[in-house]
Amino acid sequence: MLFAINYMTRTNMASKADTTALMTLFGERGEVAGTVAHYVYAGGGGVLIAEQDDASVLYESVTAYTEWLEFDIRPVLNIGEAVPLILAYLGS
Repeated sequence: MLFAINYMTRTNMASKADTTALMTLFGERGEVAGTVAHYVYAGGGGVLIAEQDDASVLYESVTAYTEWLEFDIRPVLNIGEAVPLILAYLGS
């Protein structure tokens, strides 16, 4: 299953020390298991696409970063999977 993980920097994370701590942890832990793509927004935050059958793996991964980041995790379909479902709905 694919998940889109949007994350934004918490408002309390304003110092270089906070950024250093976050990047140190990321360097130690590495990418989330199953990462397909990872993009960063200019100004803070980003989006990660991960393929993972076990949502608890994602939960464990993002929990480590909640001191610095807020997360919105949603299951997603690729367009090839979604269009037939939309067309079936429209045809009913």
